[in-house]
Amino acid sequence: MRKGPNATYQRIDRTAVDAFVEGLLDSLAYLGDQRLAMLEKVESTMLQYLIDTRTIPRSRGQRERDSSLERLLVRNGYNPLSQTRSPTSQKVPSPKLIETLAQTGHRPVSGAVSKPRASRGSGKVDWILYEAILYAVTKTLDDQLGVQGQHILDRIGTSMLDYLVKQGVIKRSDDPDVLVQRVIDYFVSAGYAKSFRYELEGAPPDTFVSRYESARYYTNVFRRTQKEGSALLSCPLCLIGHSIYATVGWRFGNVFEVRISSGGNVLSRARIYPPTERFTEKDAQIFSRIKVQDPPK
Repeated sequence: MRKGPNATYQRIDRTAVDAFVEGLLDSLAYLGDQRLAMLEKVESTMLQYLIDTRTIPRSRGQRERDSSLERLLVRNGYNPLSQTRSPTSQKVPSPKLIETLAQTGHRPVSGAVSKPRASRGSGKVDWILYEAILYAVTKTLDDQLGVQGQHILDRIGTSMLDYLVKQGVIKRSDDPDVLVQRVIDYFVSAGYAKSFRYELEGAPPDTFVSRYESARYYTNVFRRTQKEGSALLSCPLCLIGHSIYATVGWRFGNVFEVRISSGGNVLSRARIYPPTERFTEKDAQIFSRIKVQDPPK
């Protein structure tokens, strides 16, 4: 496992992983026959990420690689599902990562993949599994759809929120600020980051400023996808927040600035486009006084 400023954040609530898998499967439902092909690309990219991060061995043969992957899954409470091998095939069957994380039993002949039946409780899983699927989904959507992939990621955020509410880990509220705070509280307690807070900048507000302590998604996944030229944002907390504020007319643009300190703290800025009539002159004066400080070094 990687060592660094966020090394203490090695585990995350299983329900957070379940929610993202649920959101992924739900958001790809409209693709029809293309859905299975997309999921297979996600699985292969997850596997490569686990190899690149030395979580499983790189080149000791497929059998040993698959055994290492199965041990990782079993250690985290999953029952690995393997590909069915034909009588003439010499290839060792590999675990089906998406189905295993969803724990659905088997892949139907139609090629559809069922959604998770229910959360498996509040246990913890290795962060690297969460990290691998976040990276793989971002990479696959970027390769296949480019910036349009953000629309699917936004759908994932909406579905994630519905799932977390259904599981009872977040209580819904008609007040978007209250609901966003409940989402933040859950993700911090789940092990997503040590802390998170946000501010609005501008009058009327036109910038959403996020501050994290020990944000592993940004230090590992986002940093890598940015180096690879991707403009997509797959931060689960962000995606859910965007879906909540969309109910009051806010639209989020691309993140245009990210600062990651040597201590693992993160400051990011993203454009927001709220309807100006929702903000009074008093609101504008309040927001204009908000100052953004660099994260502590």
